[in-house]
Amino acid sequence: MRPIDVEALRYPRKPMAVVTGASGALGAEITRQLLKRDWFVVATYRSRPSEDQRQGTLWERFDAGDPETATRLKWVTEDLPHHLQAVFCCAGAPSSKKPVADTDPDEFARVYEANVITFAAAWRALAARARFDGSSVLAIGSDAGRAARPNNGPYTAAKAALEALVITLAKEEARHRVRVNLLAPSLIDSPLAHEVMALKGVTDPVSYFDGLPWNRALELEEVATACIDLATAPQWRYASGQVYPLLAAS
Repeated sequence: MRPIDVEALRYPRKPMAVVTGASGALGAEITRQLLKRDWFVVATYRSRPSEDQRQGTLWERFDAGDPETATRLKWVTEDLPHHLQAVFCCAGAPSSKKPVADTDPDEFARVYEANVITFAAAWRALAARARFDGSSVLAIGSDAGRAARPNNGPYTAAKAALEALVITLAKEEARHRVRVNLLAPSLIDSPLAHEVMALKGVTDPVSYFDGLPWNRALELEEVATACIDLATAPQWRYASGQVYPLLAAS
């Protein structure tokens, strides 16, 4: 028998979401906004959980390379009394910003695992419960998947593959009333973005942002709000198998 999550049973029945990569900036903001809306959130992390563990969250370690964590995630979500309305897949990793000729093949594998295999492994763990509840799944991609900028080969390839996987999954799961979409934002102002800009040799982020459309990067709060709206608002309930870019014309 699988273990019953007694602690989680103390909460009244609520709409529930699973947020993979919840210890990252965007995953944390999605979690924060869902809690504000009185959702219950199963938040996953790979290395360490967020220090901001508010009531209404259940933190679970999830690593695509560790099958035991996937089994645990499956058991936990199936034992919870809440209705699984949405799954937000925010886990991912950037590339080292080198030309393809200078990029170690192992980096391609690492970035692909973080951005694509993690999504597939999470769905394998959550599929039964998501099908039962008719959940909405939203993967977080990037405009890099289509822009194909130089010196970003592993990340571009991984995000393009994630788009293809999302569209495939949407077709497979439609008969189970599961919707699957992808939001592909451009640059988000976050700690990770500043690390990536440093890898690109950007020494003045303010000037760099001034050169973007609208003279700024996307804000975490507005991207998280768009994610939640696309995954849960009734006006989007017909949409599935779609890729939604979130960027300004330049």
